[in-house]
Amino acid sequence: MNKITKVGNHLNLEYGIKVILLELKNIPKKPGIYKMINSSNEPIYIGKAKNLYKRVLSYTKANKLNRRLITMISNIQKIEINITNSEVEALLLESNLIKKFEPKFNVLLKDDKSFSSIYISTNDDFPKMITHRGMKNKKGKYFGPFTSKNSINKTIETLQKVFLIRNCSDNIFNTRSRPCLQFQIKRCSAPCVNYISKVEYLEGIQNVINFLSGKSQNIKKILSDKMYEKSENQNYEEAAILRNQIYAISNVITSQNINYQNLKNLDLIYMIKKQNHCVVQMSIIRNGSNYGSISHFPKITDYGDDLKENEIISAFLNQYYKNNEPPKLIIVNVIPEQKNLLEELFSKQQKHLIKIYKPLKGFKLKILNDLEKTALQNLNKKLFQNTSNKKNLFNLSKLLNINEIKKIETYDNSHNQGTSAIGAFITFTENGFEKNLYRKFIIKGSIQVKTFKFNDDYSMMEEVITRRFKNNTTIQPPDLVLIDGGKGHLRKVQDTLNQIKNHKVFVLAVSKGRDRNSGNENFYYGDNKELFLNKNDPIRFFLQNLRDEAHRFAIGYHRSKRTKALFKNPVDEIQGIGKIRKKNLLDYFGSSNGVKKASIEDLQKVPNINKKTAEIIFNFFNGS
Repeated sequence: MNKITKVGNHLNLEYGIKVILLELKNIPKKPGIYKMINSSNEPIYIGKAKNLYKRVLSYTKANKLNRRLITMISNIQKIEINITNSEVEALLLESNLIKKFEPKFNVLLKDDKSFSSIYISTNDDFPKMITHRGMKNKKGKYFGPFTSKNSINKTIETLQKVFLIRNCSDNIFNTRSRPCLQFQIKRCSAPCVNYISKVEYLEGIQNVINFLSGKSQNIKKILSDKMYEKSENQNYEEAAILRNQIYAISNVITSQNINYQNLKNLDLIYMIKKQNHCVVQMSIIRNGSNYGSISHFPKITDYGDDLKENEIISAFLNQYYKNNEPPKLIIVNVIPEQKNLLEELFSKQQKHLIKIYKPLKGFKLKILNDLEKTALQNLNKKLFQNTSNKKNLFNLSKLLNINEIKKIETYDNSHNQGTSAIGAFITFTENGFEKNLYRKFIIKGSIQVKTFKFNDDYSMMEEVITRRFKNNTTIQPPDLVLIDGGKGHLRKVQDTLNQIKNHKVFVLAVSKGRDRNSGNENFYYGDNKELFLNKNDPIRFFLQNLRDEAHRFAIGYHRSKRTKALFKNPVDEIQGIGKIRKKNLLDYFGSSNGVKKASIEDLQKVPNINKKTAEIIFNFFNGS
């Protein structure tokens, strides 16, 4: 880029426009994305364009810029571009980069995780039914998404009780020698030990698929016919079981029933904006059933009142459907700015036509407007929470004599006598807990500590802080770091931050009191200064809440890591055995126990296992 001499530290609009005009010399009239970069080399805005030159040039027309754009351009130091083959490709790249960098002047979908679906592994001889989240890259059938964890768990639990479908992993299924607890509590038919024939089991699977496909009344009729048949034959006990199954199925149907005429698969999306805040209320309809409603609160910057509703909904749809599969029909109350482009992108990705539609009359308009009241209630509730959050952040900053606290990161570690050691931090802003900014760390013992111990809180904290702040440029640093610990932990974190030249982050330590009960904590900062708070002080409750959330997040990750370790397959530990060879071994011998018992000659019969590899496997299990 051409150099511009800046006078003083104040960036202004005139300077920003000069930067743009100089950068325009190297910007082509082609589709792509552009990144506005500030003096800290951080992207503050990422946009896409069919004609990059024309779009970037538009930012130089000062008389047409609103307050948000004036502020943004006043902070530009340089512009970077990426050329794409088409505007659709640019739209996709824009979404990916916004997710990665989270620029402050973009509309940001804070929690963009995909929802859970019900997955049935129909390619297995005895399929399992489990919850699934993420990419649908396994063979089988998926039903969802469900917005509520309770809803999907209740549905699976009911279907297991009625049709006795397994939910265990393939590894556990293949190594069972007797029925597990699920069989004892009548939630599984124990196909692992041949307590049910394949034909009968698959009949139950088909009934589950039919039910989840919207054919629930057919399933009720089948169960009713069986119940009357058992009753006529005086098999009253079996008839009673079928009656209870019908009752359970009816409860699930009632909770999901919407009776929306012939509408089968669609998303209803209603957006309301109030100044710098907005809500996007969604209802997900699949196979004629209501899979739940959820509120999203996109972050629209401090100058969001200058953003138009069609810009916000366009950005929301682009980011939301990056991780969630769109239905064929998306019904909205605001037509997105990039409607045609979004339809083209979604249709190309799903390989079938996707329509974004705003109804003007009729039944579709009625069901869309039904969301308005819910959306407004949730937005008002969010605004009230934000006011309370702002107050807590402001009062804490005054107590600690910090100019401003906009972001807090709270850290915690967890281990089991030095094993499965992990670290984690959670993030809090005026918007509440920012779960998309939560992070987990597997403790590696990789930092330069002479006597690193995996059960040493100081060493663990040093590693986590170092990895978080030394090379991490994608997440903005917090104004305050809150740690669970005493004066020693405080000094360790302060020393670590000083070593990596991160002096500006303020550190506050919360230690348990003498009796380790909540309400008797001590708070330390600076040069071992103590922050005194009354037992009923709202700031004490606020800090306790932050610490407890960090502990919940850390202990949850630690438990999942321990569980994985308990069920880890021994074959994973054999040097030189990758995914393909592991699969071949387990397919051939049925389980890791079968591999363990195999001779060198038997091992060589497995595809891709030569004599040398067979000897390595044999020696691993037999200690040679």
